[in-house]
Amino acid sequence: METFDYSQVPFGFVVCASAGCPEASTCLRHIALKHAPAKYAHLPTLTPARLETMKDNCQYYCPDKKVRYAKGFTRAIDQLTVSAFRAFKSQLIDHCGYKNYYRLRKGDKLIKPADQKYIIRVARELGLQLDDYFDGYVEGYVWKD
Repeated sequence: METFDYSQVPFGFVVCASAGCPEASTCLRHIALKHAPAKYAHLPTLTPARLETMKDNCQYYCPDKKVRYAKGFTRAIDQLTVSAFRAFKSQLIDHCGYKNYYRLRKGDKLIKPADQKYIIRVARELGLQLDDYFDGYVEGYVWKD
């Protein structure tokens, strides 16, 4: 089993200290708490009273399954015609916002699987057919807010 890298836990991620939870071994909230470095004296934590209200149906469960994130889509952009690029860029900015468009394009922000599908769909609608639309891939956890 690979070791858990606490540095990947987003700032403010709520952890869980529920001792009797049957899902604790596969919940990122419990795993993050277990691997929190000693330098952290305080972490945002679910309260026992809130956990008690949920019993066996925890709305905060965050599975420790990894997904494949894409990094950057300059490969796709380089293959678009000028007019198709304008339409592509416009649709993606409408979808994810101006700042995020540039961060996603360069690979500074990871592209979630649902957004990968959207980018591929837009590119294909504009006539672009590639074997791969993204510059690279990494595996990572889905951190729920």
